[in-house]
Amino acid sequence: MSNAVFEALDLKPHAYPGVLITLCGVDGAGKSSLMKKLESACTGAGLNCVTTFTPTSRIRKDAVFRDMVDSHWDTSKASSGADASGRRVDMLGILLSIMGDLVQHLTDTVIPALQRGDVVFCDRYVFTSQAEIGTRSDPAETALVLRSVAGHLLRPDVAFGLNVSGATSHRRVRSRNDENDQPPPMSFLTRQVAAYRAVFEANGVVALDGERSIDETYGAALSHIVAIERVAGRLGSIAAAHPARTLAAC
Repeated sequence: MSNAVFEALDLKPHAYPGVLITLCGVDGAGKSSLMKKLESACTGAGLNCVTTFTPTSRIRKDAVFRDMVDSHWDTSKASSGADASGRRVDMLGILLSIMGDLVQHLTDTVIPALQRGDVVFCDRYVFTSQAEIGTRSDPAETALVLRSVAGHLLRPDVAFGLNVSGATSHRRVRSRNDENDQPPPMSFLTRQVAAYRAVFEANGVVALDGERSIDETYGAALSHIVAIERVAGRLGSIAAAHPARTLAAC
């Protein structure tokens, strides 16, 4: 990742009766665990919830996308040697594919759910793409594309960003004992963690400390969700069960 500054994305506000909540962070930051607890709280309060993720399987199965994900180097500098296959991953091309997938997913899945009044939890969002592409190339090289597409993307009612160190990410991924799910080198993780933190700050994403316990992180996240007017009344009693010191912990 270069020293270029990540730009804030000017996303489109929505007026649908539902609520859009996004969670972003490096692998092992605790997104899935937090999303499950938040979904359970909303469901318990009588709200209908939809959980989804981006990029969708349409892109995740693509060979070029897999090349980008599995290749832990700065592709803008990969030109020879064992990592030469990185040259076939064009960051602008893959970003356009990811953004097209996101726009379509909003159209066919997210917006219909919001129109029904559902609470939509999205694991990863455009902030993830901004950080991941920025980890592998100069953020300035793709800023114009992101700026152009941003106006077609919905602004979440609340966007959470989970921060953890590279060491924590590495340890948690290793603990899964999955041969097909291995952490990248620490040099890559250091760039990746820095990119996510910069993206969260640039976009006003609610940063949560993923190093804390899941209960503390959940309490902090819930305090932001109950502040959303459309669900405040139904979630207030749940939030009241969490001490103020826990809600302010992250």
